[in-house]
Amino acid sequence: MPFLALYDGIEVIPNQVQKGDFLECPKCGDQLKIRDSHRREGSFVARHFYHAAEEETDCGGESPPHLRMKSIAYSKLTTEYPDATIGLEQPLADRRADILVEFPKPRFPEGRGIGVEVQHKHEDKDVDTVTAEYLAEEYSVLWLDQEDFSGFNVDLSGILSTWPHAVQHDFSDGYHGVIHWLRQPKPTNFSIDVVLPQEYLAEHSESLRRAWEYGKFEQGGKSDWNDLGFWWLSASYNPYQKWIKLTEAPDGRTMLQLGKQVRGTEQVLAPVQTGHSRNRGKVHSLAYEVDSTDTSAGEWADIEKAWLETGVRSTSVMLKLVATPSGDLALSLGKYKENSDDEFITVSTEFNRNLKENLHQLANLLG
Repeated sequence: MPFLALYDGIEVIPNQVQKGDFLECPKCGDQLKIRDSHRREGSFVARHFYHAAEEETDCGGESPPHLRMKSIAYSKLTTEYPDATIGLEQPLADRRADILVEFPKPRFPEGRGIGVEVQHKHEDKDVDTVTAEYLAEEYSVLWLDQEDFSGFNVDLSGILSTWPHAVQHDFSDGYHGVIHWLRQPKPTNFSIDVVLPQEYLAEHSESLRRAWEYGKFEQGGKSDWNDLGFWWLSASYNPYQKWIKLTEAPDGRTMLQLGKQVRGTEQVLAPVQTGHSRNRGKVHSLAYEVDSTDTSAGEWADIEKAWLETGVRSTSVMLKLVATPSGDLALSLGKYKENSDDEFITVSTEFNRNLKENLHQLANLLG
């Protein structure tokens, strides 16, 4: 399969001429035609010449290896980068690239283009120096040798991109101006109080309170909260953490929290009253149901519900024991308030014996 032809007496490769041009074989003088690049049984086949009277010729001429490799690489690059300008033996700074790929505008991570060097056997090129020169011009580099070629295909995966390889690492001649700016002392952090309009506060007071409660809990304000009781609902070795806790908010309200952490934290914080015998009795009732519950039905089922006293007007809180399709027990906590979105979470548990003890301890703290 030839990759060299004569066009008006000048040697050319397939991508330098067009279909319809009169081409001659440099070995036998017969007419050559062009066959475009294509895929054969899933493998790339580069654009190449063939004898117009292929059935009748016995010309077995092959192109010089280096030229053949450049032609295959050129053809593959035009397929991979159809919007780029690609040329042979193109100048770049003080040297000529075997093949130069130039993009319409710089792109990440290749930069302005790709300089391609094709080496047959052991050519006398200083790889490190040439690579540094390409990178200095904001061009990526691709070195190709015989091992990168297979038949009429070439592996282009070895591109050394401008990012991060062109980033300066030698500062012996001083720092770039941006580095000087980064090294300057920065002003200390400051805060400013923003007074929200009363109309906004009146309209969004509930959502702001909820955001404050959850934000304080998740963003480092936990020291302002006083945990009255904390119980794990998952094993210590389980990466998916589950818990229930009774905690005192900074404003003195007692909050019941049910939460889990899988790919993020999900939780519901609900107000409950302590020192309340009915709350204590209701949660004790949940605990007694743990041992007597049949969870073999293989479906979700409510076992026992406890509507807890909250001490907050127009706010209802429900804690319930639930059977899951997997045969486990789960706790659900819901908070319902007029003119506000409901909040609800269900968390499965792993040890029924611990769950019973945990609920009894919670009940005692509530009473």
